[in-house]
Amino acid sequence: MKGAHDVSHSSISRGAVLLAVASLALAACGSVDLVATTNIPTPLVTKVPVAVALHVPKEFADYVHKEERWSTDWNINLGKAQAEGITRLMNAMFERVVVVDSVNAGSQLGDVRAILEPSVEEYAFVTPRDAGSQFYAVSIKYRVNIYTPDGRLADSWGFTGYGTSPAQGLSSSEPLAQATALAMRDAGAKLAVEFREQAIVRGLMPNTEPAATPAAAPESPPAGEPTEPPAAAPIATPDPSEEKPESESEPKPATSPPPPSSPQSLAVAEPVALAPVPAAEDLTVA
Repeated sequence: MKGAHDVSHSSISRGAVLLAVASLALAACGSVDLVATTNIPTPLVTKVPVAVALHVPKEFADYVHKEERWSTDWNINLGKAQAEGITRLMNAMFERVVVVDSVNAGSQLGDVRAILEPSVEEYAFVTPRDAGSQFYAVSIKYRVNIYTPDGRLADSWGFTGYGTSPAQGLSSSEPLAQATALAMRDAGAKLAVEFREQAIVRGLMPNTEPAATPAAAPESPPAGEPTEPPAAAPIATPDPSEEKPESESEPKPATSPPPPSSPQSLAVAEPVALAPVPAAEDLTVA
């Protein structure tokens, strides 16, 4: 009975392992479907005092990245989140934003300075299995085309957002969704700051910062009118109260000498007696 029990237990264990492996294989051959969500905060930037039009094309608003990797179908829906995000950013960056259906609709809006049209150029992600790490990484490359009110392409600017998220067990959807949301948020921050600077440098948007006031040039006389020579600088007159140095001062008038001192106050040196110098013959040489 004991042997039969051991055989039965061993068979159940092998069956559980095979069932787990089969479940993982089915999961690997399945699909990962996720809808990206992001909460892009309102950027703290000074609004450009102009009106612009925003055209969100259908392929941008309905964008879904589809890819097959490691026998798994990946479907990442970015459209709704990125369409809402760029609309919120544009309203924070410009004084007025008008949503239009095409890039040629600006001619009907008299005060619109430019028409902006976003697009997705590339969505890429890396799983822990791809990189041999414990993180999911996402990069999203965007482009904004700038059109004149009559629909002519004036400029184009590309920027990329990056995001990473740690792996969470066997789940793939949650960490990939977090990395995608961070990449969209990073792209939004670059759009709010760098796009505005690029547009101002390229002359597409006005610079709202006050320019330095140049110094006023001296007025020139009318033509034909004689010009007066500049007034000569005044000559400094020396102040008689100021004393000149002793070497440069004028000779002072003679004054009466001081009264002579009394004889008692004058010290007369007494003569000093000097020893006579011996004659040459008196010198004895040893």
